[in-house]
Amino acid sequence: MEACHGVDATAIAQARAESLVREYQTKLARYVRRMVGDAEVALDLTQDVFFSAYRMLQADPSRELSAGWLYRAATNAGISFLRRRRVLRILPLDREVDRSTWRVDERSAASVDLQAALARLAPEQSAALLLTSYAGYSSSEAAAILGTTPDAVRQRVCRAMRVLRAAMKEGMEG
Repeated sequence: MEACHGVDATAIAQARAESLVREYQTKLARYVRRMVGDAEVALDLTQDVFFSAYRMLQADPSRELSAGWLYRAATNAGISFLRRRRVLRILPLDREVDRSTWRVDERSAASVDLQAALARLAPEQSAALLLTSYAGYSSSEAAAILGTTPDAVRQRVCRAMRVLRAAMKEGMEG
């Protein structure tokens, strides 16, 4: 009887995890890509988030996993990656971009400038900015995801915007 129950729990967990992947994979991958600045790393981190969700659902099929939980797990994965990258100095966050290769048109130039500017942000600032501006969460919702207060989120977003404005201004002048 327990083996049969275990199979049912596994099937339920797999079905719920597949549903989460279908609904959130693209959104989370884009969010994480903007945070870490690398599409392949973002896909790997997103896959890790969904694998964690699957393991949690397998352990407790009745557990509710919300979009907030997924974004928090993705945020934590992105921040951890950025911290490891800074510590190991594999890829410096302030790497120079060869703009002559990328400037096909003004839209792509702005995108490259924005990615370079985002790379200058502290991981906590990047997460707050992307959750509120890109993913559409309120300061209160972002605070719950990040485990901080709404005031701290607003302060991080404000500081991030100052850094972005300065970086984008430098990019236009350079």
